[in-house]
Amino acid sequence: MTTSAPPGRGPRARALAAGLLSAVAAATAAAPSYTVTDLAALQPGHANVVRGPNNQGRATGGGRLVDDRGGRKGLLFEGGAATQQVAGAVGGENSTIYRINDNGIFVGSENRENGLRGFASSRGGPSRELPPLPGDSASVAFGINGAGQAVGFSSGPGGQRAVVWDAGGAPSALPAVAGARASRGNDISARGDVAGLVNGDAGDRPVLWPAGQAATELQLIPGDATGEARAVNAGGETVGYTGGTSGAVRHAARWTPAGVVTALGALPGGEFSEAFSINDSGAVVGTTSSSAGNRAFLWTRTGGMQDLNTLIPPLHVMLTKAVGINNAGAIVAVGHSMPPGGAAAQGPNDDHAFHDQPLRVFLLRPVGAP
Repeated sequence: MTTSAPPGRGPRARALAAGLLSAVAAATAAAPSYTVTDLAALQPGHANVVRGPNNQGRATGGGRLVDDRGGRKGLLFEGGAATQQVAGAVGGENSTIYRINDNGIFVGSENRENGLRGFASSRGGPSRELPPLPGDSASVAFGINGAGQAVGFSSGPGGQRAVVWDAGGAPSALPAVAGARASRGNDISARGDVAGLVNGDAGDRPVLWPAGQAATELQLIPGDATGEARAVNAGGETVGYTGGTSGAVRHAARWTPAGVVTALGALPGGEFSEAFSINDSGAVVGTTSSSAGNRAFLWTRTGGMQDLNTLIPPLHVMLTKAVGINNAGAIVAVGHSMPPGGAAAQGPNDDHAFHDQPLRVFLLRPVGAP
């Protein structure tokens, strides 16, 4: 498209007009893609956990709120329009809620008199134990689908075994993998596919149990030796990471239902990345290192990997990890308040500066979403 100056305008006027058009274009390109709701601030140093969201935008976790003098507890984060609502979930000590389904049923683990136990509950409802397998002494539930099937592990003298609980709470061991000493289920899809890991002589390996049947071992990114599948969507696509034997370097990975791997990469200057969630459209979120420090990312087939901090309005916060994305595109991410002067004052790779700050929890909704 060619533009011309109005009659009586010279080169200087044309230059000013071109500059104005460039500024408008830049402002349009920089328009935020997400609105941000501040859900909570958690005290540092308490092994904080944040998960979610479900399709209603509700998230879960475990830790201590900054204004709470009590013990660590399970948490529900409600994405209200104006204010945060955070509630203790169950009566046990040192509890964590790992996942909530669209029916409001959530699962996790807590310390009880007879040891660590998985549980299922709902807000205002009774807590129900998700017991270990016969002969085992402990259990943890990490995921739940809409049908009420939960997934996690049972542990005892024979080690840790991946388990599925039916809607009534009865446990069943997932099929064993040859050569594996231990296994764990991390997530379960609507059709019952389970993403997780097995551990053997070669270390952790990512696996998918399709509808609870024999495990499909997922490919590793070339050059890597270990890995873990963290989440699975309704189509059987799985995400997680693969990495070296030490676990110090990880690479975000996405797998097809057949187990073929795609490396998602990292932001410029980064070597470490990890994917935590995938929605049914194939959008992936996680964390990556970069030349500016650790950053939350969004990956899509069309856009590749993007720093989520570039997709939100200018705020005095830094998002360092995106832990979940739902089918509406809403994202739960965690981060920290920025020091005076923002990122420039923080300096590149100075993430240790955040260690003593509260961990803040945010819900990001696509612009225009209700």
